[in-house]
Amino acid sequence: MPMNLQVASDTTFAAVKGGSSLLALFAQAGGFQWPILMVLLAGLLTLALAAVRLGTDWHAARRVHALRVESAQVTHLDALLRSSKNSLYRCLLEGMMQVWRNVPVPGALGQESKIVLDTARAVYGRTQRLVGFFSSTAGGLGLLGTLVGIYALFSAQTRDAQTIFAGIAIAIVSTLLGIVVSIILELLEALVHTWTSRYLERAEEWATAVRYRLLVLGGTQKNPL
Repeated sequence: MPMNLQVASDTTFAAVKGGSSLLALFAQAGGFQWPILMVLLAGLLTLALAAVRLGTDWHAARRVHALRVESAQVTHLDALLRSSKNSLYRCLLEGMMQVWRNVPVPGALGQESKIVLDTARAVYGRTQRLVGFFSSTAGGLGLLGTLVGIYALFSAQTRDAQTIFAGIAIAIVSTLLGIVVSIILELLEALVHTWTSRYLERAEEWATAVRYRLLVLGGTQKNPL
């Protein structure tokens, strides 16, 4: 009997004898539970870091976001840049202020804010692709466990019910774990993606309001813009 099937057989027998539990169920995956759980932890860590970055950026941007754009003057904007912490909102404001002063081309302010927002989306896009990779890996490991369980079952060449059940357990439980981990990662990624998208949409709306205000100030000061 193959070694992994023997171990799974003993574990399955002990689980059935001692009663069912979540840990006993995991143990029936024939060792595939560990790489699948490692993939889950890696995906959760990646999403947690993305959520922390988003929360940190929002906390740093609160002062800039609280700006009353419709009545802001250039002196207010300059003072805000000097006193605020680094964030997406500050990068938007800083970029547009530089363009407003140095590039007398209509539409240049919109291009600058688009570049900053596209960069922020690209940063989250890398997180999204990484979590997608972890999700696919979990499903692939589950499928691999299915194939190994079926192969071990047929290669054992036995009619022993305990051994047969162990092989089936490896196939089913490993697949179940892979699917569950994949669903968990996809669900959490969808939540983080929703929060990030809303944050970026609000930042884009804020940048539009600032751009309009700068154009008004430019016209007032007879700026070429």
